[in-house]
This record gives sequence, C-alpha cells and structure tokens, in this order.
Amino acid sequence: MKKHFLIFTLSLLFFSLAQGKVRLPAMMGDHMVLQKNSSVKLWGWADGKKVTVTTSWNNRTYKVTPDKDGAWLVKVDTPAGSYTPYSITISDGTRTTLSDILIGEVWICSGQSNMEMTMKGNMGQPIDHSLETLLNAGNYRDRIRFITVPRTKGVKERADFEGAKWEVSSPETTMDCSAAGYFFAKQLTETLHLPVGLVINSWGGSRIEAWMTEETLASVEGANIEAAKNPKLDTNSRLQCLYNIMLLPVKNYTARGFLWYQGESNIFNYQLYAPMMTAMVQLWRNVWEAPDMPFYYVQIAPHKYGNSRNINSALLQEAQMKALKTIPNSGMIPTIDVGDEFCIHPPQKNVVGLRLANLALTKTYGLHKFPSTGPMMTKVEYSGNKAIVTLDNAPYGLAPGNCELEGFEIAGADKKFYPAKARIAGRTRNVEVWSDQVTQPVAVRYAFRNYVDHITLRNTLGIAAFPFRTDTWDDVK
Repeated sequence: MKKHFLIFTLSLLFFSLAQGKVRLPAMMGDHMVLQKNSSVKLWGWADGKKVTVTTSWNNRTYKVTPDKDGAWLVKVDTPAGSYTPYSITISDGTRTTLSDILIGEVWICSGQSNMEMTMKGNMGQPIDHSLETLLNAGNYRDRIRFITVPRTKGVKERADFEGAKWEVSSPETTMDCSAAGYFFAKQLTETLHLPVGLVINSWGGSRIEAWMTEETLASVEGANIEAAKNPKLDTNSRLQCLYNIMLLPVKNYTARGFLWYQGESNIFNYQLYAPMMTAMVQLWRNVWEAPDMPFYYVQIAPHKYGNSRNINSALLQEAQMKALKTIPNSGMIPTIDVGDEFCIHPPQKNVVGLRLANLALTKTYGLHKFPSTGPMMTKVEYSGNKAIVTLDNAPYGLAPGNCELEGFEIAGADKKFYPAKARIAGRTRNVEVWSDQVTQPVAVRYAFRNYVDHITLRNTLGIAAFPFRTDTWDDVK
C-alpha cells in the first residue's frame, strides 16, 4: 500500500513539473494599470498545451495555445476606467493570480536624462516642488502606478527584464519615478478622474539612433549607418541598442500614447533630426500596431552647451518644430522659459509635466477652449523699420502687455543681428520688433541662441512662446 501511495505521489509531482508554471514578463504583475476600453495584450511563456486567462471585471475566460517555443499572447477586452481593483487569473494547469489591477490610461515615457531624472533629483540638481509632491504621493496610490525598465549591459534583443515591477504611488516609491512623468500623471488623473499608468523606459545621454532599427535609419536620406553602429559608441548612442533592450520588452503593453523628452545628444546632427524622429515614430507605431498613436514631446530646454551665444541647440529646437509637420497626431511643448544656463537638467519638471498633460488633455482627451501648447510664429511682415510677427495658440491674447519683451533680435540685408526692442501690439496676437540700428529689416529671431535669459513672451494661460527665426542663415550667429 505504501509503495503504491509513493508511486502515486511521485506521479503527481512529475505531472506538476511537466506542466510547469506559467511564466509572466515583468510588465505583467500586481498593481499594473491596463488601458481602458481596449483590446489589450497579455502574454508570457508556458510548458503546457493550453493557457487560460480569466479577467475578473467580466468573468470571461480566454484560451490560447503556446507556440513551439512556449510563448503565448492573448487579447482581452477591458472596461471603462475606474479605481476599482481587479484580478487576472492565468493557468496552464498551475494557477497564477495577478491582483490590484486598475483600468485607466497608460503612457510610454521615453528619452534621455531629462525624462529619466527622478523625483529625488540628481546630486546638486533638485526638482522643484518635489518635497510636497512626494509627501502627498500616498494619496495617489489608487491613481498613479509606474514601472521603470532597468538598464542592462547587453545589446541583443531581450523580451523581458528583471529587477523592476509595477510600483504603487507612495512617498518612498515615487522618489524613483521619472519627475516629468509623475507630474504628467498627477495632472492627468486629477483632470480625468482615472488611474494613470506610466511605463518609463529612458536612458540618459541617449541618441535617437539608439531607439530605432538599422532598417529604419536607412530610410533617412543622408544618414550614416556605419557611423551610427560603430561598436566604439556607448550602448545609449549606438544604433538599435536601446530599441533592442529598452523598447522591445514593453512593445506588447497596450498604451494610449508616447511621451518623448530627448534631443540634447543629437545637436551635432540636427540637420537629420526631424526625418529621424519621423521615421522612429512610424516604427514605434508599427510595433504597437497603432498607426495613429499620439506622440507628444518636449522641446529641449535652453543651456549654454559650451557657449550661450551660439545657436547649435536652437537649430535642434527648430528641427523638433519641423517634425510637427511630418509626424501625424503629434505635439510639442516649449521649455524656453525654464532652462538653466549652467545645468542641463532644469528643475522645473513640474512645468514640463503640466504642459505635457495639457497637451494630452486638449489633443487626445477632448478638453476644449484651452490652447494645447505655446504660441508659435505663423508669419512675419515688414513695415518701415519694424517687423510685425504674428503668433498662434493664444486665443485670449499674448502676455505680458505694456512692457518691452526681451530675447528678440533683428537684421537687415547685411545679416548682422542686433538686440531689438519688442512689444505686443495692443490686444492682438502680433509683436512689433525694431532696432534703431536696422532701418530695413529682413529677418527677426526670438530666443534663437543656446541660452537667452529673461524670456517672458507667453499666452495668457502661461505657456511660453516657442523660439523661432524667419531666416535660413545657419552660419549666422
């Protein structure tokens, strides 16, 4: 009898081991936020012949068969967003239950160090309003969740990662959350009254080439493929490396849109930046199988970059502006008023997050009567010794009125720029610009240098005007 019982017990053990336990990626775990009103992807690996997935919000069971490598993927329907916690049970013979799952809005946050910079700041580089925001973070435990993709030393494609999980907003956990991302999520949840999930996959100092495939870069006219994939380049600068190790592990995670804060590392090849970003966005949308997925980004902030009077970063800012015309369903926010001459990581990430949230709320979530971003130059006319610049995105007017504006320069046919006087023309969206040293102006620039102080031109809701130039003289500083 004992012998038979032992054989039976060993048989059960062998059967259990043969069945295995379904393995889930780090992206799927307790406390995650799933995109509302969508068909979201759930995936993993299993040894069994069949995997069942049961979602508690509708008590529906989905069945899927793993492929020859054990990988499986299933799409499940999600309900309207709410603060109600749900669970998902996944089984291939052994049950795994994910709990405290919220349904809301999910955004992918990518870029370099200004997106990566956390709420606790860097050494010698603080985050404005971080202390009170962190102390209140526990009030958002059912409203903000985030996961940060960790770095790795490898450069080959990876389907998963270790050492990170979905975090619930709290004073302690939020210290390690992207500051720009968290301030974005905080405003979004306060306006929409829905949970927000952030997938943060950024890497300081990264070039845009690292976030795309070789095939994608090859589609950009003038791109130097061999230089971009030079093995001597760091991982965060080399072609396709971050696409392989930071983007691919999250590609199955259904999201509303992308947030992008990058560009400082591509000032050296600004001429190619707009087409490279356009190609990258198309690649990402193809990977997510969402051809119109919103892509919202941050114009790089002013900084001296060696010499504050140079215009190399302004040329990159201009390239970012040009990309708006070639990337459908995109938007950009200004940071010309929050830069720091001597620190490349400005502390006002609360302003960045607020403006990104406003951009998403107006363009994606249908908030009306608000300008989605800051004033942009639309045209310039010349009358006598004055340039009259017209700006949009100021439905209620420009500010500040009744005072001179700084940051303007004006030039004649000799291409020599002089500091200019400028004023808003009454209650219009026009700015009059002139200089006693230029009698017949042919070009005007605004904040078109690496760093310009005392920038104040904005709309009446406080969003700064974008820097601009009306000339095409790249060699004129």
